[in-house]
Amino acid sequence: MKIFAVMLLAVASCFAVNFEGYARMSAVKDSINYGEGIRNWGMGGFRISGESWNIHLDADKVVSGEGSVVPRYYRNHLEAQLEGRFTFGGFTVNPEIQIDKDLDSAMVVLPLSLGEGCRNSALRPGLSLSYSLPGVFSVNGTGRYWKRDITALDSDVEDTEWTDLNYGADAVWHTPVGGYLAVGGVSHQTRLDGFDYDRSWSRVDISAGYEPLKFPSMTFLTAEAEYSLYTGEDYTGASLPDRFTARLRAVQNVARNVMFNVTFSQAADFYEDETRFGPFQSAIRSQYKFSGWGSSPSSVMIGGQLTESAITTRLGELEGRISLVSGLSALITGKLWYGPSSVAGTGGYRTREIIGGGLEFRMNNGLNTFVIYEREASNLAPNDVWGKIRGGVGFYPAQF
Repeated sequence: MKIFAVMLLAVASCFAVNFEGYARMSAVKDSINYGEGIRNWGMGGFRISGESWNIHLDADKVVSGEGSVVPRYYRNHLEAQLEGRFTFGGFTVNPEIQIDKDLDSAMVVLPLSLGEGCRNSALRPGLSLSYSLPGVFSVNGTGRYWKRDITALDSDVEDTEWTDLNYGADAVWHTPVGGYLAVGGVSHQTRLDGFDYDRSWSRVDISAGYEPLKFPSMTFLTAEAEYSLYTGEDYTGASLPDRFTARLRAVQNVARNVMFNVTFSQAADFYEDETRFGPFQSAIRSQYKFSGWGSSPSSVMIGGQLTESAITTRLGELEGRISLVSGLSALITGKLWYGPSSVAGTGGYRTREIIGGGLEFRMNNGLNTFVIYEREASNLAPNDVWGKIRGGVGFYPAQF
């Protein structure tokens, strides 16, 4: 990977291209029972771009641990992702590859309660092709392969490969009246060598909708209806039903610096002998932007979200950044969350209440650093209130 990076830099020095480098890092340490435990994360990379192409390389290292009571598996791994995008005429080619190397084997749960295992490494190559005639139609095709090397535990099978193959294509026609018609399909296969596990399913999607319709008072509306025909089985071996989904999104700009965004989605599943309501999603978000007193932009966002399917989640949140002086800003965060829990003794669901504040400093050369203190309460016993400190530093972009 180092040799490839040197080659890219050599190319950048010979041609009229743009080079950007960036880096980020963060550290989290909780001395609590139900927190994130230990998590140190560092990431860096660069992007080389020309008139009709770009190549970027990302690499990161993650070290994560466990809290004092709740068992968590340590995970220490390196991850590198190389991606390119090349355009010519109306065509775009997008190759990519991701390589994961686990320095300490990461624990994984095998499908169908086949036990647990340790992931040692993973490889995920992919390729996307597309052709577009702006405002008229577009055609896209994507294929990805994911291979994980697993050492199985509590099984006669020691070393195995867990592979996923996913490929599909779609075509979209933009009608002269502002709507669109689309048809596409995707196929997925999962295999686990040595366990006689092989599951496949396919889906064909037919959809129609209206792209943003402009109404008075700076209001925009997007509507879509989609019907999906499934064949195959899910990971439990059950047949997959066909699904109809309706989506509606409305955006209103009350002023140039005030925006409201509302989204709804409802699905219906068609089985052989019955019809059931599928997943329901709704969300609302409002954002207010203002100048503040410093050089960085200021904003306050208030939002809420509800999802219902086999499980239910509810979320209300508040995020704010207020510019104080020069590049220094105050950070405000608040969340109220209700959803499923894997912690014993919570009855399957629990509530989390989070409130916090901190500081962020942005420099003109791209350096960005922040620290924030959060206080969280949850319906857990015996420790139901705790605090934690998050901090990070980043440098993006660095242009040469």
